[in-house]
Amino acid sequence: MPPSPDRFAPYLEEIVTRNRSQVELVFDEPIDGRRVSADSFYMTDANGLGVRLRGASLGRQSSSVMLWTPVQSVQLYYVEGVVWDMAGNAARFKARFRGSDKLDTIAPTASRITPVPATAGLQRAATVTVRFSEPVDTAVVPEFVFVPEEYDTLFRRTWEPNWQTIHLTLADTLPSGSIVYVQLLPGIRDLEANRSRTTAFTYFTPDSVLTAEPVKGRAVWHAGPLGTGTVFFFPETSRPARAAGLAAILPDRSYATRLRPGTWRAVAVADTDFDGLVDLSATSPEFTPPQESLDFQLAPETVPARVRDFRRR
Repeated sequence: MPPSPDRFAPYLEEIVTRNRSQVELVFDEPIDGRRVSADSFYMTDANGLGVRLRGASLGRQSSSVMLWTPVQSVQLYYVEGVVWDMAGNAARFKARFRGSDKLDTIAPTASRITPVPATAGLQRAATVTVRFSEPVDTAVVPEFVFVPEEYDTLFRRTWEPNWQTIHLTLADTLPSGSIVYVQLLPGIRDLEANRSRTTAFTYFTPDSVLTAEPVKGRAVWHAGPLGTGTVFFFPETSRPARAAGLAAILPDRSYATRLRPGTWRAVAVADTDFDGLVDLSATSPEFTPPQESLDFQLAPETVPARVRDFRRR
């Protein structure tokens, strides 16, 4: 006989206070993460005053839910709400927990970016979505670098209610033959002011096929940590020089992207202390893609400038 369908609602087994802004609800079976939102939960303090949750998401395992709270104090809190399992069974619960005074010292990271690099066929309403590992301070505007640079102001930015996901949407149609490159720079803060030190990068085209050649390599700096970096690519025919390609330098100091056929030169820059200013730079000779090993020997930049300023050289 086939197994019986799941008719049992999830059961709350445990509440774990991770730190003074994270409370994890642990259930006895996987939870449907698509239906987890802060609006499904209600929290009060020991005096019965409501506490507005900053966000809610799946926890560290599929059977748990993470609630992101304002900074707690060491007192009793009450939480109630509803969750659904993967079979659609709803569980309403009410429980209490003791607040924590443990600081959150883990910085947020960009856990996902879409579309994936080299996506083709984004003709209308192209949207870049970045999801962070935890809710972030939406009052701090994430800094993105676009190539071509005119897209800095053409993409409209909206946050999801969970404060973990930002969408960048283009209302206009992308012109045929174009490639749009976009990189998220570090600096976004979580709810306890921990600053991210990671980057995210993607590129896409409205054409049905991305006609471009691969370019990859490494950035070398032996005097200390490299931090985060960017490689800007300039067509040799561009006068004045304006970047038409982009690649993010990853934590292992490698980068990879694809460029239209032609003759190019490149400038690599790095921000070693995550203050938004370029500390290291290097330039390349002319090259023609494909290029399997275009490496850069970085050196201190004499006049630090913002990363986006290097799109014109």
